[in-house]
Amino acid sequence: MELKLRHEYLLEVLEHESKSLVGKVCKRFEIIDNQSILKSEIRELIYEEMRHIRDLLLAGGRGLEQKVFKFKRETK
Repeated sequence: MELKLRHEYLLEVLEHESKSLVGKVCKRFEIIDNQSILKSEIRELIYEEMRHIRDLLLAGGRGLEQKVFKFKRETK
């Protein structure tokens, strides 16, 4: 199967998901003291995030891109 993705979409997905993954991993370091549990949690988290990225890229390759990555802070 050949997928055609816009370059901008690919960059948006990778940037958003990498920031999200780093935040989730850092949070695990803050809340889990047991090294073996931490290792297991991070391993599963990485696998889960990679499956999510795969799904986003497959959907984008089929024309189902979503702009869920554009968060803008509004000041009042």
